[in-house]
Amino acid sequence: MSKSKQSSKDTRSKTKIQLQAKCIKSEKVEEPQLKELWTLRLAYLKLTMREAQDYRRFCDYCTRPNTYIFTFRDSSGDLQAFYTFSSHLADHDGKKGVLLHSKYYYVNTPARGHPKIPASAWQLLPKLLLRYGLKRLYIVAFSFPTSYVSLTRTFGRSYTIQGDDATPWERLVLASLAHELNGENWDAKNGVIRQQNVPIGEDKAASKNVTELREAYLRMNPQWAEGVSLPIMMRLDLATIRSLIETNIRRSKRAK
Repeated sequence: MSKSKQSSKDTRSKTKIQLQAKCIKSEKVEEPQLKELWTLRLAYLKLTMREAQDYRRFCDYCTRPNTYIFTFRDSSGDLQAFYTFSSHLADHDGKKGVLLHSKYYYVNTPARGHPKIPASAWQLLPKLLLRYGLKRLYIVAFSFPTSYVSLTRTFGRSYTIQGDDATPWERLVLASLAHELNGENWDAKNGVIRQQNVPIGEDKAASKNVTELREAYLRMNPQWAEGVSLPIMMRLDLATIRSLIETNIRRSKRAK
């Protein structure tokens, strides 16, 4: 069997794992659950602070209002993945929008590429419509090279404070949220967030089809290895939603 066919087979086998998804509101998450989520996360990070400090920061974020935690367990009940979303109303210069911040996103190797993980986020839309009405929607992340490449490819495009593609309003609300959530760690001059943990494996060589995106990221944030993350945002418009649905359909077919 060729290397490419073997690789394809390996990907499909990973997505065949059975996962049970659950959405937990921040006010209902309990201490044992927080500890379990935090422990899974540690395997994929190089901490830049003491564990006790990191755990306090993690718990503080996961229990804030308007935050949802999505967990994914296998048939044995073991935690295989989790991510968080928090919603924030942006209201500047008479324009309003909703920023959906994905702070934590960690997936064990057997569950990577599983279509249920990204698809689970769609259940938030009715809740957001009920709370905020019909307002422009954005996904926000504080990225390192790998997440920047992955999200930009998934959504088709990402927007930054440093780039020219975002509107002045978008750059303003992105900077405002970064400051709100990071306080003194927000570097307004350079548009980056300091004193962050660094995901493990970020220094791996990029494949040919992501080289340009990685290089673009490095031009905006060359100090990422020192624990500096780059705020990015993706518009959740009709074109993007269509692209996400098509991507999820392809993943679902590979899982069969």
